[in-house]
Amino acid sequence: MLWLIYAPLQIICMVVCYLTNWIVVLFANEEGELPGFLRLWQTWDDTLDNETDIKRMPSFLQYNWNDHYIQAEVMERGQIRYLELLFEPFTFKERIKRYFCRCHWLYRNCAYGFAFYWFGVDVEPPVNSTVKDDWYFLSTDKVWAFKSSQRAFMGLRWKLYLGWKIQRQLNRPHRAMIATRVWFQK
Repeated sequence: MLWLIYAPLQIICMVVCYLTNWIVVLFANEEGELPGFLRLWQTWDDTLDNETDIKRMPSFLQYNWNDHYIQAEVMERGQIRYLELLFEPFTFKERIKRYFCRCHWLYRNCAYGFAFYWFGVDVEPPVNSTVKDDWYFLSTDKVWAFKSSQRAFMGLRWKLYLGWKIQRQLNRPHRAMIATRVWFQK
């Protein structure tokens, strides 16, 4: 099973990224893109300057995304990828805030480029699905996905996402990144 080979390799990449995200961010261009091989640290579907993530930061680290960027969409491997186009340069203070926001984005979405480009798979619909209230299972001839938030024990819930992040709503071929999440939540 391909996932059993890829999952440990993805976890190794995640550890490397967790240790280096803070420095890799320094190599991003003004529009939030990492160059060359460092692109693998970045999410495959967005730049480092994600508007939604800025709102998750403490207020003293937030900046007004709309004052600097407009967003464009391109298709990549059957899915939408967002680009941020800079139209207003950042002040020194805003650059510091942007650095912390970019770091947060990479730590929150650690090693997603590896998960998509190196360990992802191409999905050919149709996708078979079994969907319940707190879990679902998807499959095609070659790939699968299992996502669950079922009760586990002592008031905790599983937060599992294993397999590949198959897009249930897409009826066209697309790339799916590997999923390796095992977590508990109260």
